[in-house]
Amino acid sequence: MHKAYIMERPGTSRAVLMIHGICSTPRHFDWLLPVFDESWSVYNILLDGHGGSVGDFGRSSMKKWKAQTRDMLEQLCSRYETVVLVGYSMGTLLEMEAMSAYPQVKGVFFMNVPMRPYVAFRMMGRSLRMAFGKPRLHDPHEDACTKDVSIALTPKMWEYAPWIPRFIELLQLAAQCCKTPDVGVPGYAYFGGRDELVRVRSARYFVNNPHIKTRIFDTAGHFWYAPEDRQTVLQDLAELLDRVEKDKKIV
Repeated sequence: MHKAYIMERPGTSRAVLMIHGICSTPRHFDWLLPVFDESWSVYNILLDGHGGSVGDFGRSSMKKWKAQTRDMLEQLCSRYETVVLVGYSMGTLLEMEAMSAYPQVKGVFFMNVPMRPYVAFRMMGRSLRMAFGKPRLHDPHEDACTKDVSIALTPKMWEYAPWIPRFIELLQLAAQCCKTPDVGVPGYAYFGGRDELVRVRSARYFVNNPHIKTRIFDTAGHFWYAPEDRQTVLQDLAELLDRVEKDKKIV
């Protein structure tokens, strides 16, 4: 279920790189894929240590994720004239940290950017229920969270000890991006009013950026967007791709 999705279309000069969040899955972006027609190659990657066991994740590192992001950007920017970045949660930080070195990046689409990460109390209880295999599936936020986690969880709490450095590294990356949040290409940044892992004030790092349009969805969480919010996101993404193509023709 959680494998990378790669769709290379011969003859095109445009590509999108999608990077999911910590503990998340490339499947997070499934609902966005129809916006990319045959003129776009799609690279929806799986970060190292994801899609497997608790131990697999603990043995990975931010160093590996950064290298994976830069390696993919290096490959894409050597093959395509135009690259658009689509990121979710930690994936937005990985892309933000790397993108300045690649002028081929012409647009960004960032969801739930964890400039100010935290853990809401309700997320703590949810995590325990998921680890013990008893999530509240009638709660749309919890149902979406359960489907988004690519790690095979275990009730053996001691096995999560190696995860601690991974989340410390995430906090360090967030702090680094807060110091240099300048994104000089057009794009969108989305935040949820009920986000369990990102403080909504993270949006302030983008509101004064003339290139980025910021949206805050009041009922959205870190994993779940209401149907009307999803429709807005899809319209925005289509608009961004159209704008990137028009800007390319002008240049």
